[in-house]
Amino acid sequence: PPSPDVPRSATQDNGVPDSNYYKRQQIYASHHGYTGPIDGVLGTNSWAGTQRGLADYGYTGPADGVPGPNTYAAMQRLASHYGYTGPIDGDLGPNSYKGLATYFNTL
Repeated sequence: PPSPDVPRSATQDNGVPDSNYYKRQQIYASHHGYTGPIDGVLGTNSWAGTQRGLADYGYTGPADGVPGPNTYAAMQRLASHYGYTGPIDGDLGPNSYKGLATYFNTL
């Protein structure tokens, strides 16, 4: 799917998710079946697309669009490929978000 022109997320630097971070997460989700708007508002369909993509990072739960510890742990495994070195505990914090944003900013 085509990626809209979304500015780089500052989350990569400060670990605080911003609207561009959420838009870029939706771009990630769009590579995995999400067809909704890239508006930075994560809903059930945005999360379902994210969960489908996270199957590559150990997510084995349903793509039900309801994030929880298993979704977040898979996001941390994804982030671990982009600089995150903390625990895979399903609790997203600033360092998890920095790693995720490092990847999402490439989309």
